[in-house]
Amino acid sequence: MKNKINHIVGKYLFETLVSMKIAKDQISLNVNEDGFVLNITVEKHISQTQIDLITGKLSKTLQQHADKEAEVNPASIKFIKIRGVSGIVHEGQEADSIFGFASNSKEDFDATIAAIEDRESRDHRKIAKDLELFFVDEMAGKGLPIWLPNGLALKNSIKNYIQQLEAKYDYMPVETPVIGDVSLYKTSGHFYHYRHGMFPLMVNQENEEIILRPMACPHHILVYKHKPRSYRDLPFRIAESVKQYRYEASGALIGLERVRAMELTDGHIFIREDQLENEIEQMYSLITEALKTFKVDVHYIELALHDKNNKEKYHGNSEMWHKAESLLRNFLDKNNIQYKALEGEAAFYGPKIDIQIKTSLGHIITVSTIQLDFLLPEKFDLTYINENKEKVRPIMIHRGVIGTYERFISVLLEQTKGALPFWLSPRQIVIIPVSDNNLEYAKRLNKDLIAHGYRSKVDSRNERLSYKIREAQMGKVYYQLTIGDNEMNAGTLSVRRYGSEEVYEYKTFLDFIKHLEELKIHHK
Repeated sequence: MKNKINHIVGKYLFETLVSMKIAKDQISLNVNEDGFVLNITVEKHISQTQIDLITGKLSKTLQQHADKEAEVNPASIKFIKIRGVSGIVHEGQEADSIFGFASNSKEDFDATIAAIEDRESRDHRKIAKDLELFFVDEMAGKGLPIWLPNGLALKNSIKNYIQQLEAKYDYMPVETPVIGDVSLYKTSGHFYHYRHGMFPLMVNQENEEIILRPMACPHHILVYKHKPRSYRDLPFRIAESVKQYRYEASGALIGLERVRAMELTDGHIFIREDQLENEIEQMYSLITEALKTFKVDVHYIELALHDKNNKEKYHGNSEMWHKAESLLRNFLDKNNIQYKALEGEAAFYGPKIDIQIKTSLGHIITVSTIQLDFLLPEKFDLTYINENKEKVRPIMIHRGVIGTYERFISVLLEQTKGALPFWLSPRQIVIIPVSDNNLEYAKRLNKDLIAHGYRSKVDSRNERLSYKIREAQMGKVYYQLTIGDNEMNAGTLSVRRYGSEEVYEYKTFLDFIKHLEELKIHHK
């Protein structure tokens, strides 16, 4: 019913715009649960000041087309909201895209407004702009985020935690090049299965064909293979924050959610078959511990299976596929983990468990993954020596803890509306001196806080105190320390937390440091 209502409104909106000599031709009318999008060619772009006038004229048009026999009587549609207009170019002509929604129910109309406003307040692109985390400049390249100091502080806080967690689970850090010879990706099969997602080949002065890497698993295979391995060496676990590059159509790029340059919390494990079940359990524990620490809301867990009829994408060893898929399914069932099994979603080399998140735009994205791989060890002829001095093929597992930092940060921003916990907050502390008499003392406090490892700064601008406090709140600075003569003379601290009107007093600087240490240790 919502779609029918919005289709009627979009249709009569065009008629109204023609009668007002605004619209020339209709390009398209698209309708979904959020409302309508009407694309039209115009003589002159519609201004925001015209919207109220257009809405009023549209209401009259709907009344003029009253039809009590129709499934939806246009005259019954009394609640209309044109949310905005944006300029577009269609076939070389300037055009306008008008978007809005309508309802014949006040309750439904108000609920729709609330849902849209909530979604817009969670748009990570707007939040990141307000917090000065990153930007994209087409001169640098589409889909290539440039991290600002606040954004890098957030990213590094996440990275430090992930690396500590990986060390806890016995992963060894490695670092591999961002480019690779084409033969590496031909051997792995990525060149044939994933070429559409790669940037074009580069040929250097010696006619070597080089690829800007879209993934690091072939490089990590070489780490395993660079010397003989014994059964005693397994599990062999390596991890890397991998810088990688994937081609995405420019129209598909969305802030940090979908980019062309990214950094992945990547890891690969090489094991014996008898270690498989324990290793999957350990990997799943690592992932769930990380997601619990970040308090991320998971939408669902997916068991991605191959499509046996798709011979082009999936290798033909049916016994290998059955074995790998059964192992993952049995793990999920044994641990009473709810999941959706989807055919045709596996990687070309093996099935996987994906942890899926729903974004504010309604997109389903993967943040964490466990992927079994019996194929690439064959392609690279990987072996280890067993207790009988025989060569045996290891099993490989691909593991992503939280996916890429870019995508994960977009999730964090949307789920928290940018109100990050202290340990992640890029702006942890601002010190606001009441007057110039307190400035030098504020600077000394700031220096001590930085020495203790906290992100702190002094707001020494010649602005009103209330303005500085309000701006710090709007900037989601976690703690604001107001320093006046009383605090300076007594050695106390007056502290206000983001989102709170209450002011807390700490008797000494060390008391405040102890409080901050508790927050940092417990990831609060």
